[in-house]
Amino acid sequence: MEEDLIIEIWDVFKEYISEKNKETAANHFVDFLLGKDVETDVLKSLIGYDSALDEAIELVIDEGADDGVEDDDFDYYEDED
Repeated sequence: MEEDLIIEIWDVFKEYISEKNKETAANHFVDFLLGKDVETDVLKSLIGYDSALDEAIELVIDEGADDGVEDDDFDYYEDED
């Protein structure tokens, strides 16, 4: 999915979301995008457009960095066999 389309979709829906629910909606939207195989590089390119979306994307990026450590540990044990 292209960055322009993602921004356009977010713009349409964010107008209908109350300020107190934007963070939750952004988190769900980013999770939805990941479920549709949107790469994290595409998400990173969206940072700076909307603060709620930025926070949701940064959360995913931070989780991905944590997952990388676990993957390295798993690979280490896998090589020992």
